[in-house]
Amino acid sequence: MPPIKVAVNGYGVIGKRVVSAVQVQKDMELVGISDVVADWRVKMAASMKIPIYCSMPERAEEMRRGGIEVSGFLDGLLRQVDVVVDCAPTKIGIKNKATYEGANVRGSSRGRETRGGGDVFRGPMQLQRINGQKVHEGCEL
Repeated sequence: MPPIKVAVNGYGVIGKRVVSAVQVQKDMELVGISDVVADWRVKMAASMKIPIYCSMPERAEEMRRGGIEVSGFLDGLLRQVDVVVDCAPTKIGIKNKATYEGANVRGSSRGRETRGGGDVFRGPMQLQRINGQKVHEGCEL
């Protein structure tokens, strides 16, 4: 089975840890990260040759001025992956959900994005099936 292609949207404290976890999985491939700033975390990812995408096109020029080589935008990243782990700040994930669904990409939030008392995403990292294929037993982030 080919590796699960993963995107991480948001490269803050949690996003960095998710990226580290994905990178050590034998059955996963990190395709890239997406963010909206050119802070020290994103610069560190760039120094590790992780492709950087901009979550909001209107912020791309600011990222470039901050020294980040922007590989593209979130929608382009989503076309390359099987799953996205949303590590954006609370209440942003709920807005991102429609983007992920529109791209037909399964998503998981870094925490609990809720609306009306229920999880917006299908629970923490439910990856039992990706594109109709059963994922390896015990595969978790």
